[in-house]
Amino acid sequence: MATLNDAYNQLVTANSQLTTLHGDLQNVNTSVQGTTAAVDAGFAQLSTLVTYTNQLLEHEIQQNDAIICNLAKIARQTCELVNQAVLQTAAQQAMREELADVKQLFELANPAAGVEQHRLESLEDRIEKCCPPAQPAPPCVYEPCPAPAQPPPAPQAPATPAGGIQPNAI
Repeated sequence: MATLNDAYNQLVTANSQLTTLHGDLQNVNTSVQGTTAAVDAGFAQLSTLVTYTNQLLEHEIQQNDAIICNLAKIARQTCELVNQAVLQTAAQQAMREELADVKQLFELANPAAGVEQHRLESLEDRIEKCCPPAQPAPPCVYEPCPAPAQPPPAPQAPATPAGGIQPNAI
């Protein structure tokens, strides 16, 4: 039969084990708090990265808008140029044929004037080689689309959080 002394010794042993357990629980609690701080710091850094990514995406959207604007201008101007080129080519071909006929009729009707005309054309060609005429201003002037602002700078990596766990650097 167990004596009172045996029961007392078992209580002392149990109390010693409970004290050890209590200390271990406090160490675990401190470790969990440090880990929680590290997790919180990691989530804060993740939030910063998400915000930065969103800013970069907005910058990319603005750049794409500028590219689309420039491409739309190029497409419109190219279409207008093709339309004008077709009209001008047809007009020039008709004028060339008619002017050749008029020149031939003039030279046949006025042979002396035809010789004088050839002499004047030759002088004009020599003058243009020496002093070319001023070129007219171009009808189309490039107008650039507004460029987006520079992208935001990357966020800085935070200092090591409590608990000594360093989240991945940016």
